[in-house]
Amino acid sequence: MANCPKCGYKLKFTDIKAECPGCGVNLMYYNHQERLAEDADKAEAEHIQMQPKIDRIKFAFVGTKLSIVRLVLLFLPIGMLFLPLVHVEASLPFKTIDMNVSILNIVMDVVMEMNFEVLIEMITGSDVTRVAFIFYVLAILYIFLAAIIAIIRIPVVSVSCSPKTNGGDRNITLSTLGIIFTVISMVSFVIFTTQMASAFGEMYHGTLSVGGFLVILGFVAGIVVDALIKKADEPVKYKDISEIVERVEKRKAEKEAALEEARRIVEEYENKNAIA
Repeated sequence: MANCPKCGYKLKFTDIKAECPGCGVNLMYYNHQERLAEDADKAEAEHIQMQPKIDRIKFAFVGTKLSIVRLVLLFLPIGMLFLPLVHVEASLPFKTIDMNVSILNIVMDVVMEMNFEVLIEMITGSDVTRVAFIFYVLAILYIFLAAIIAIIRIPVVSVSCSPKTNGGDRNITLSTLGIIFTVISMVSFVIFTTQMASAFGEMYHGTLSVGGFLVILGFVAGIVVDALIKKADEPVKYKDISEIVERVEKRKAEKEAALEEARRIVEEYENKNAIA
């Protein structure tokens, strides 16, 4: 258990009253003003440490005109993934498929309803469909990786003004990876389509749609804007917190002066007792 802050009495579990059994002081309100002042000092000290970080995040997103353009472009590849990425036509024995495929279709209709046993059988058990379905899986995998990159760019840009990292190069690298993954996905789909058309003739037909190209365009635009921001190299505009810093330093100096005065009084008292 805790001790009384005034007399040092060790409180017990049975001491449920607000007053100390030893000296009678109200434990809740003892040194209430001092504790409030300490809490205020801690809050302002935390504010002094946090405010520059907030300023850097704000500057990364809306600090300049180019930053605002970048903020818009961050969501462009994500939005373009919901446009038709490919168009597929297939004539099955009991069903005809004629559909545009976006990232939403891939998640809801392809991945969620995929029969993995049949897919594995297509890859391992049939020479006719092995290559086609390997690239089918690669097309889905890499478009998901491109989507992940597009999402990751948002929190990464928020720390692009950090003094400890080279945010511009990191942003450009991520956008480049997004382009690479999208291109690999599109090429994989083209190979899949070619293999399927070779095996099944007019029963299957697939083409690339505008969505994939717009995703690439979104990443390219992001690279251009990040390069321009890096070239401009504008300094972060920090909020003036000098008044808060001065206030905290002043209270700190007053506390140190009060402690020093208390030490001096104690030393004088001890010296007088020693002489006596």
